[in-house]
Amino acid sequence: CANRSSISKRLGSTSDPNFLHNWQYEADAEEVAQSAGKMLYADYVESGTYPIVMANSFGGVIFHEACGHLLETTQIELETTPFIDKKGEKIAHESLTAWDEGLSENAFGTIDMDDEGMPAQRTLLIEKGVLKNFLSDRAGSLRTGHPRTGSGRRQGYTFAAASRMRNTYIAPGDYSTEDLFASIDKGIYCKKMGGGSVGATGEFNFGVEEAYLIENGKLTKPLKGAILIGEAKEIMNKISMCSRDLELASGFCGSISGSVYVTVGQPHIKVDSITVGGR
Repeated sequence: CANRSSISKRLGSTSDPNFLHNWQYEADAEEVAQSAGKMLYADYVESGTYPIVMANSFGGVIFHEACGHLLETTQIELETTPFIDKKGEKIAHESLTAWDEGLSENAFGTIDMDDEGMPAQRTLLIEKGVLKNFLSDRAGSLRTGHPRTGSGRRQGYTFAAASRMRNTYIAPGDYSTEDLFASIDKGIYCKKMGGGSVGATGEFNFGVEEAYLIENGKLTKPLKGAILIGEAKEIMNKISMCSRDLELASGFCGSISGSVYVTVGQPHIKVDSITVGGR
């Protein structure tokens, strides 16, 4: 077959015994099949710099990977985070507020306490663009002076605990999703994110499984082959609008203390400009 298309959807819960019983798998299967069909004969995106709207839910994986890891005290100890001495300073657009917490009901990254016995809590990472806190385990707190946040996590007893994310998300804003699209004359809607890679200091590239061209505030045609290329500090200062429709998505995160279950999330967000690789 000359044309191929791949679309996926993931779900998860660590505490809801009715999760599988309540799963609307037929509706999800229909949604994924329709998306794959649209992408099968979509045009390839043209490389360039575009404003984009990024969908809610799993779109939050970029914040998790490119920004969230840089707010772990592990990165302060390794001296790889550009935010090492930026607490209390503006590091993002004023529209951006972000949290990490272990308390969301039925979320995949929810924990009663971390792997060092500290109760879970809500940690405000960024408030209106200002860096408020880092995520810290016991050793990270002793070495860096940042307070513990119940973030000491590990895959199992063969690993030492380290500062790790739990349920990490961009907070909802004041806009409707339609407001975000209406603000763009020509851009790209990134509806479903794929895999990617992130450098130690926040450089990233992420594939987009399902994308659409935005023209005069409207979705006009499907696009494929899009790759978002950027850097953490840059993208956080270009997230200028957040909608009200926060959703969370489940996943696993691998780092120095192994693979742990996490949640990522965000509302629909507008990024004023980003490099998009294509053809």
